[in-house]
Amino acid sequence: MREALAYSRNIVTIKLVESLGVDKVIALARNLGIQGAMPRNFTIALGSTSVTPLELTSAFAAFANSGTKMKPISIKYITDAKGGVLESNQPEGTPVLSQAGAFLITSMMEDVIRHGTGMRANIGRPAAGKTGTSNEYKDAWFVGYTPDLAAGVWVGFDDMRRSLGSGEVGGRAAAPVWQRFMRSVLRSETAPDFMVPQGIVQARIYTLTGSPVEFFASDSSTINEYFKEGTVPDGDSGRPSLLRQISPFLVRAENFR
Repeated sequence: MREALAYSRNIVTIKLVESLGVDKVIALARNLGIQGAMPRNFTIALGSTSVTPLELTSAFAAFANSGTKMKPISIKYITDAKGGVLESNQPEGTPVLSQAGAFLITSMMEDVIRHGTGMRANIGRPAAGKTGTSNEYKDAWFVGYTPDLAAGVWVGFDDMRRSLGSGEVGGRAAAPVWQRFMRSVLRSETAPDFMVPQGIVQARIYTLTGSPVEFFASDSSTINEYFKEGTVPDGDSGRPSLLRQISPFLVRAENFR
C-alpha cells in the first residue's frame, strides 16, 4: 500500500476499497468533511468525487492533527473602533480518526514526497501529501502538510473545458507551487517531525511478502514498516501475531525516530 500510494498505482487503491467496502470509505470521507455526491462504486478509489480545495485541504489537515478535524474559519474575530470584540470564532475540533490511523496515513504519504509522484514538493523538512490529476489533464492538484501547516494547490481552468496540456500532472503542475509556498511560509520556522503516537510499533519486513524478517536477511530486500500494535503480520499464517512472538525483530517505533 505504501508503494502504491507513493506512485499513484490505482489498481491497488481499487482493491483496498473492495476489501474495506464502499460504504466505509464514504463514511470516513463524510467525517473528514467531504460534502459532495459520492458514487457508491469502486470509481471512488480513482477520485470520481468532486471536491473543493478547501474541503480536501481541511480533510488532509485532520491527518496532520492526529486525527482531529478542525472546522475551517475565515474570520477569527471582529473588533470595534475601541478594540472591543464584536464577534469571535474559536477553532472547533472533532476527532474523526484514531491517532494511530492518522499517523500511518501520514507515514505513507511522506513517501509520496520522498521518492514518489510528489518529489517536486520536497521542502527539506518532514512533510506528507498527495498528487492528483484529472482525466485529459484538465486540472492538477497537490495537497500536503507538515506537523504545523496544511495547504492545497489546484491548477486548472475554471470552466473545465480545456486541458492544461499533455503531461501536466499534479506532481508537475501543482507540486512545485506548493513547494515554493511552503518554503516561503516556513522559512524561519523550526522543522518538527511527525509524532509517533502510542500504539504504533515498527517491524522489519520483507518488501515483497510483508512477512517479518528472519535473521541475516539482505537489507535490500527488507524495510522498516509501521503497524498498529497487534497487527504485525505473522510469517507463517499471515495473521497478526502477538508482539512477544516477534520481539527479536520488533522495537517500539519511538526508537526509530
